[in-house]
Amino acid sequence: MGKSNSTMLQVLVSIQGLVLNDKPYFNEPAIFSSKEKHSLAYNTTAFLLSCKTMVYSLQNPPKNFETIIMRHFHEREQAILEACGAYASGMIVGSSVKDGRTYIRNKCFARFKKSLDAQTELLKKELAANRFHALELKRDSTDEIVSTS
Repeated sequence: MGKSNSTMLQVLVSIQGLVLNDKPYFNEPAIFSSKEKHSLAYNTTAFLLSCKTMVYSLQNPPKNFETIIMRHFHEREQAILEACGAYASGMIVGSSVKDGRTYIRNKCFARFKKSLDAQTELLKKELAANRFHALELKRDSTDEIVSTS
């Protein structure tokens, strides 16, 4: 099936298979190296950039998507912070908790941990503010239902 006939489901399944796995580095074009350290560096960089994007999205949600962004992060706050904590404690980024694989403590891990700790603090601050707004919105919508009854 050509690209002009692809459905949204096919596109999403392709993304899931190529990107949403524990070693997306090896799916990049022109990557011929099979060195594990490059894959780990790629994953840690991707995770740090994801954290920065989460902070930015919380601070500057796209117009007309403010409520969706707020609810999304409110529902996933605990999982996000647990992932940050697990990765900061040494778990390999992209591995599942069941695997329990950890990094060899080295200079690269120390740099990653320092960056992640900084991003986690920013995330905690923004997630706390988001939680307050989400609970406020929930309370306001409950008040509306009660007052219209």
